[in-house]
Amino acid sequence: MKVLARMISALSPGKGKVDLVLNQNTLTPGEKITGTFKLKGPRQKAKVSRLECDLMKFDPDSNEEKPVEIAATIYMSQEIDDKEWKEIPFTYVIPEHLAQHDEKCRYRFRTRLIFKNNVQYIDHDELKAEEKND
Repeated sequence: MKVLARMISALSPGKGKVDLVLNQNTLTPGEKITGTFKLKGPRQKAKVSRLECDLMKFDPDSNEEKPVEIAATIYMSQEIDDKEWKEIPFTYVIPEHLAQHDEKCRYRFRTRLIFKNNVQYIDHDELKAEEKND
């Protein structure tokens, strides 16, 4: 059975990957958060259309996730493959209005790598909410 799985894996086109690596994971209103988008394409080269990153809010009571704000949209027209990671810097200032956030809600960045054929790869990075010290 393992031999068959390896053969199927070797013949499959592979998958792209996206990972937002944050230098800190605290959500402090007004503070700048930085990191790096790491992108890797499928085994066969594919053309990237865009990279999107949204700040999302999840309410456990209603089990709903809603966008708070667009953190980054990067339009691209470049081919990537699985040979090496492509890195793109990320900088975002946490909105001041989140100072009045609901204690039970959780926040995270949802990052999507979108190829020309609309194939998407998604990454989620949770943020820990902290109060801003004045």
